[in-house]
Amino acid sequence: MMGEHDMPDHVQTILRGNYLPYAAEKKHIYLIGNLQRPVPYAYFPDRRVEMVLCFYKRGDDGELHWHPNVTEFEYIIEGCMRYYSVCEGAEKLLQAGDIICIPAGVCVRRRVSVCVRTLTVKVPSEDTKIICRCCSRICADRVEEESVK
Repeated sequence: MMGEHDMPDHVQTILRGNYLPYAAEKKHIYLIGNLQRPVPYAYFPDRRVEMVLCFYKRGDDGELHWHPNVTEFEYIIEGCMRYYSVCEGAEKLLQAGDIICIPAGVCVRRRVSVCVRTLTVKVPSEDTKIICRCCSRICADRVEEESVK
């Protein structure tokens, strides 16, 4: 695998037949990035940026989370979804053709009520994600782990 500064001196491609078959079983298809876990398909390694195709089904809601150093840009290719922003205390409806920017440090949660396909770009490619129950911030939206009965 190449590092961020070991880019080739020629054009490279990854054909869709390489990764699309995995979309049925995976919500996220990582195409570019500094991946820390193995994936069964080809991708372009790069520390500067991460690009992810997302295939969400109804109910694939996310949990409240934020990234300390990563800004996310998500483009809605097909369908629609909502993003809840803790700092605003409100949801935004996003439809095909819309794009959302989630700056580093902003806590959000996605809500998916219909099938949706998106393209997400993260800058830089970093795997640090703070989920609500592990967060030291104090806020009214706090979600704790459910107790085991």
